[in-house]
Amino acid sequence: MGKPARRRLAPEERKRELLDAAERLLNAHGARVRVEDVCREAGVAKGTFFLYFPSWDDLLAAVRQRLVSTFDARHPLPTELEGPVDWPRLVETQAAAFIDYTLARRGVGEAVFHGDFAERRPLADNAILRLSAVIRAGQEAEAFGPVDPESTARLMFAAIHEAADAVAGGADRDKILAALQSLLRRCLAP
Repeated sequence: MGKPARRRLAPEERKRELLDAAERLLNAHGARVRVEDVCREAGVAKGTFFLYFPSWDDLLAAVRQRLVSTFDARHPLPTELEGPVDWPRLVETQAAAFIDYTLARRGVGEAVFHGDFAERRPLADNAILRLSAVIRAGQEAEAFGPVDPESTARLMFAAIHEAADAVAGGADRDKILAALQSLLRRCLAP
């Protein structure tokens, strides 16, 4: 019984296959995953990996960007929504979505947003930029009080991130979300 015949794929399909394999493995095993593991999972030679990603960090950066883009697409910013916006509710749903998204991808999140890689290649504060944009838009709609959007977004994100960590550590999700939502409402009250 020989090896299965290698499938010919278009370059973008092969790259997506490598990203899919990396994301699955990183989610299951965190930062312990290596190039060889991804190659084995995707069924490609190590040389093929390096055709698409010059380094391990380049792969991790692509996985991280994919996670951010996927979250952004699933949870559009208020400027992308049609109709009237319930600004306080939007902040609460975005926070809950972040927590659930983070928990579903705990291993890959640890590998690409924390630790050595994140120190070598820091990510622009996408979540903070999103939150500050929501705060500014909510202020323009007179739904939020006169807070500094960037500083407030930074502190709110810290609370949201801690809420995700607490739920990951076994805290009751509903209680944590209720407390977080109360905190966010008070923080942004007009």
